[in-house]
Amino acid sequence: MERITKRMPTPEGVTAGGQALAKMPIGNAYHDLYIEYSGVTLEQLTEIRIKLNGKVVHRYSATERDAMNQFNGLAGADGILRIPFDRIGLKQRVGEELTLINTGSRAENGRAITAFHVEIDIAAAASAPVLELTAIQSDARPGGPGTVLHIVPFTRSAAGAGELQVSDLPYNSPTAQLLPRIYIKTANLTKMRIERDTYSIFERKKSLNELIQTQGNRVPQSGWFNYDTTERGYGGAMTALGGVDDFRLMMDMNGAEQVKIWPEYIGTLGD
Repeated sequence: MERITKRMPTPEGVTAGGQALAKMPIGNAYHDLYIEYSGVTLEQLTEIRIKLNGKVVHRYSATERDAMNQFNGLAGADGILRIPFDRIGLKQRVGEELTLINTGSRAENGRAITAFHVEIDIAAAASAPVLELTAIQSDARPGGPGTVLHIVPFTRSAAGAGELQVSDLPYNSPTAQLLPRIYIKTANLTKMRIERDTYSIFERKKSLNELIQTQGNRVPQSGWFNYDTTERGYGGAMTALGGVDDFRLMMDMNGAEQVKIWPEYIGTLGD
């Protein structure tokens, strides 16, 4: 399907210490959003929220999104930050486009994405911020919103060296049916094990995990640990969470810190 590059409406409220709001046009499918920024550093874009029908489906700072992009093999932001809605670096286009944002199309039950907003928090120290948004679009697909990528953070506290067990992340819900990836921002994680219904499905030291991902198609980032079922480029290789009764992460830590976790779920819009 043909893709077009289209300038988006100028965001409102682009001021130091303010919250910029961009109202995205409805009626097309969105593959990527590019944010051109000047008069403000990447670090001063302190939080970005992608909202569909008023529900936050993406939330991260600009620097966190940039680290995620670089893990996926993209160049670092230099005046332009890419927000991908398609999944990156897979072998088949259909796998990449599974999570595009399909606006305006109605399902048989009448459900549709009728509102798409981008909110960007700007630090008060920004000198003279200017933001311009450009989207890569194609025609909307029939059938409604389809599958949606949900990536919002959870923070857990590691008291010190030892095992940090996290068993309360979402699973077996309409918005958390499949799990292709988990981004973990941490300086002290040395090994992680994942259990689903008491059965171990993943266990790697950080060094082994990064070697395997480097030999695949990923670029591990300093200060991060990533669980990535698509590390070889196969989009269908995802952890199933539907019908699951228990799902937990066991993280070996060598020090105290606040660990920030972004499970990357695929599910329904959930509105």
